[in-house]
Amino acid sequence: MSRLTLPNPAKVAATPRPVLVDPDARFAQHHNASSFLFTHGLTGNPLFALPSLLALAERTPDHRDTYWSNGKVEVTDRWERSSDGRLSLQETIEGIRDNNSLVILKHAEQDREIAPLLQGVLASIVEYCGDTMRRDIIVGEVLILISSPNRLTPYHVDAESNFLLQVTGDKTICLFNQDDPGIITHKERESYFLGNYNSAIYTEEKQAKAAAYDLRAGNGVHIPVFAPHWVRNHDNVSVALSVNYELRSIARMARVYQANHHLRKLGLAPRPPGASRLRDGMKSGLVRGLDVAKRLFRQEGLPCSAGWTPGQMA
Repeated sequence: MSRLTLPNPAKVAATPRPVLVDPDARFAQHHNASSFLFTHGLTGNPLFALPSLLALAERTPDHRDTYWSNGKVEVTDRWERSSDGRLSLQETIEGIRDNNSLVILKHAEQDREIAPLLQGVLASIVEYCGDTMRRDIIVGEVLILISSPNRLTPYHVDAESNFLLQVTGDKTICLFNQDDPGIITHKERESYFLGNYNSAIYTEEKQAKAAAYDLRAGNGVHIPVFAPHWVRNHDNVSVALSVNYELRSIARMARVYQANHHLRKLGLAPRPPGASRLRDGMKSGLVRGLDVAKRLFRQEGLPCSAGWTPGQMA
């Protein structure tokens, strides 16, 4: 396992920095291909202090865009695992220093007070990544992650392109290569796109292949789509931003995996995504057409993801 770290941002410059900079063009070079480190200027912003985040959580109706988990978890635990005597969201945030919890405030880029800043972050990343990414985006979203000292986030994958910005505290994230079939298999990907968000399986043997990034406040790391990862917070309260983008290319991949699942049930042996561009296009078009037909038959509208799109600013 290799360990990667950045210099302490406080020692790099004594003057305020822009929210994001990209002097080495890392974003365009590595986006969705490999992980990389970068720096940002959000540290110390009062919008990310715990009282401000509690107020943000309370502005969310019925907490419908909020996830929280209390109690000790392990690397191999599932996301839905919860302890007995679950705390309220307010109790969780107010006692985050002592209650071994994780809080995720979703769609923070839509909140009236913090939207201008977060939508600016979304736009800056797209600008640095370039036109290829811009054309690929369906929507962008910012999640705010609040975690207790020494809290662990289990091993998992995401189907979004992710940029993790550490704002307060520090942590270690173990990242794995999304292109290594010994790390993440086609079976695990297919299962994910069929609704099993715990499909990626952690083993001790895989850990030796991880890249361990030590993130301090002011550091960030890019997590490509389907790059497995798990996180251990250090001895402090952590606040981080998970800046995510849903991509058209990944939506097409999902439809191919879904088509393969149904073809396999018919006794066929479909080839995985990427083996044939023509066949992938046919499978994707078929699943998309069936999905539209089902929604129209049920007199539902077409699916629409809430979130930010390029060109949108609060």
